[in-house]
Amino acid sequence: MITVAVEEEAFSEWQALLTLLFDAFEYMESRIDPPSSLHLLNKDTIVQKAAEETLLLAREEGKLVGCCFLKDMGEKMYLGKLAVGPKAQQSGIGLALVKAAIDFCRSEGKKVIELQSRVELTEVHDFFRRRGFCQTGTSAHKGYDHPTSITMQLKL
Repeated sequence: MITVAVEEEAFSEWQALLTLLFDAFEYMESRIDPPSSLHLLNKDTIVQKAAEETLLLAREEGKLVGCCFLKDMGEKMYLGKLAVGPKAQQSGIGLALVKAAIDFCRSEGKKVIELQSRVELTEVHDFFRRRGFCQTGTSAHKGYDHPTSITMQLKL
C-alpha cells in the first residue's frame, strides 16, 4: 500500500532521498540541455530546500519510493522535483503524489499549482495533462535563445 504524507519533523533519510531523486532523473541526463538543477542538490542543500518548502514523501511498506516539493508562491504553489524510483514507476505512485499535492494545496487555500518541465520530456507533459494541467507558457534558461522549459498549471 502506498502512503503519501508531509515530511515528518524527525525525517533523517536525506541520503536515501537524494539517491531516489538522482535515480529517478537519470533517464533525462542525455535528453535535456542544459543539465538538471538536481546537480545543485547535496545533503545540505536538500535539507535547506525541505526547510523552505513542503516535502511530500511516498512510501510503500515503509520504503521511500517517491517525493515532490511544494513551494508557496502566494496564491499558487510550485510543484517541483516530483520523483518516483525507477523500479516503482508506472505503479501509481506519481499519481498518488500529484493527488496528495492537490489536496495539500487546496487545504492551504491555493488557487493554482504550477510546474515547469523540460521541453524534451513530452511524456512528462502528457502525464500532467492527464491530471488536468495545461501549458501556460515557455521559458529559456540563461544563455539559450529558444525555449528549454514549458510551464504548466492546474487551477484548483
